[in-house]
Amino acid sequence: MKRFQNEFDVVLVGVDTVEAELARDVLAKAGIPSLVHGPDFDIAEFGAAAYGQLRRGNLLVPRGARAAARAALVEAWGEDAVVRREEPGPTADGSARAGA
Repeated sequence: MKRFQNEFDVVLVGVDTVEAELARDVLAKAGIPSLVHGPDFDIAEFGAAAYGQLRRGNLLVPRGARAAARAALVEAWGEDAVVRREEPGPTADGSARAGA
């Protein structure tokens, strides 16, 4: 089986099911495909509602589409809302990201 880990970029980290679906809708309208991937866990143990809150996932886009996806989300939600859901670490210019 082929591994896809190098074919996607992470746009948002640790989003719940509602945030993920809202973000996916924004990206779909911008023509950017996306998917949510979280830790493997048996959904039957908790049920869908609890699973979505306990096992938050990451929003992925095809490699190379991260900047366009981020721009679409910033336009829809604002910079602060997107920054809070991004991976902690340095920004593109090397400065520390807020909240990191």
